[in-house]
Amino acid sequence: MPAKENKKQYDMQYAKDKLKRIPLNVQKEKYEEIKAAADAAGEPINGYIKKAIDDRMEREAAGSRATQQTPEPQSPKQPAEKLEKHFKPFTEEDARRIDLPELLKNVRYQLDISDTFGMDVLAALMEKAREQSADT
Repeated sequence: MPAKENKKQYDMQYAKDKLKRIPLNVQKEKYEEIKAAADAAGEPINGYIKKAIDDRMEREAAGSRATQQTPEPQSPKQPAEKLEKHFKPFTEEDARRIDLPELLKNVRYQLDISDTFGMDVLAALMEKAREQSADT
């Protein structure tokens, strides 16, 4: 059997044993946005998406660890859905990483920020982004 055929069989068996395929459907416009961002980062689309997933999981885990360290006692009289959500503190480092022009046009980005830092931080960032946009 030629070496190419052996390599092909090995790759197929490796994929079958070690990988799990995740179908991802996006609108064509969204695909073009993702592709442009991946190209700008110098990464293939697949790697760019995997990194975005890893980054979000890391942020959520960090937020989860912060709330686990200082648990709030739950009142038996207060339903779980009425409990206040605890958000990650918004730091200067976080502020430097926020892409304000992207924030104005990307609803998912807005939702990620509000889920991580809360609506007050999102509102302040949106106001800053609008001011910055008006200045340019």
